[in-house]
Amino acid sequence: MLMYPTWVLREMKRICEVADVLFIADEIMTGWGRTGTLFASEQANITPDIVCYSKGITGGALPLAVTLCRADIFEAHYSSDRTRTFFHSSSYTANPVACAAAKANLELWKDPETRCRMMSVAAMQENAIEPFRADARFENVRRTGTVTALDLKASDAGYLAGIGPKLQSFFKDRNLLLRPLGNTIYVMPPYCVMAADIDEIYAGIRDAADAFGGFCGSAA
Repeated sequence: MLMYPTWVLREMKRICEVADVLFIADEIMTGWGRTGTLFASEQANITPDIVCYSKGITGGALPLAVTLCRADIFEAHYSSDRTRTFFHSSSYTANPVACAAAKANLELWKDPETRCRMMSVAAMQENAIEPFRADARFENVRRTGTVTALDLKASDAGYLAGIGPKLQSFFKDRNLLLRPLGNTIYVMPPYCVMAADIDEIYAGIRDAADAFGGFCGSAA
């Protein structure tokens, strides 16, 4: 769960342009308001050559993914010549039920109230995570839009940290749907989340730090 400033994205796009390399933006997780704007690329004021959307495209109701590209890239593959065809179809391509869910979700994003709700969730997330910045048991406490993440200090920190499965089991027993990435705990609540839900989530995170204090500490 790495977070970086918008200038990094802009510089990546500049490097790709100089090198005549296609710039692909993976907005599967960051799209649909997660970073504070509809898409993360907006914050860097860039237009990707190719972009990938999924997850939030249906509001999380059904699985669906879409890849968009510049017109010239599309035209390069639009041909009856099989040597130029971009073979991308699969068994569930253009599933009508999933597409209907996506259409309904797109209509919701046209409503200003949807973006207001997104900003409200971001504010709740900031208020909830702020106390953890002064908690010595955690480090790299961060937030971008509606996404927060913090690292529980552990002797074997990293994606495969031994504390990861223990944390996941702990949260499951608390009826909290959280999936730590090793010793990194991240929170991506649905936009229908309420303040009481947020309080319960972060209370669980504090309790997890209390429960697993023996696993924490600096590496030897």
